[in-house]
Amino acid sequence: MAAGAKIKELEAQTMSGKQAYQRLPGPVMLIALPPPAKDYLCLSVTSFCFCILLAIPALLFSLKTREANSVGDWRRAQRNSRLALGFSISSIIVGCLLMASSISLVFETEDMTSS
Repeated sequence: MAAGAKIKELEAQTMSGKQAYQRLPGPVMLIALPPPAKDYLCLSVTSFCFCILLAIPALLFSLKTREANSVGDWRRAQRNSRLALGFSISSIIVGCLLMASSISLVFETEDMTSS
């Protein structure tokens, strides 16, 4: 009887050991995190020299991109990054067009007054 009790005790120990080290159902997959989205902060600050009305939203979306990157919200970071880039580029284009048109207007009025 002592041998039978020992066998049952060993079986109970092995069963409890199996429960403690159960395997997960299925393979474990490791997924690499995407790189953080670019925030275009330098471009947003540079765009203030061209058109301030479009540079303000560019700066705000740039800062929101940094915040979303730090939290780990990749989708929102990508969206804010695209918006920051778009507003920055549009600020530079609109500013260049305004400068070119004002320079041509100055030269045109100068020619009219000199004649």
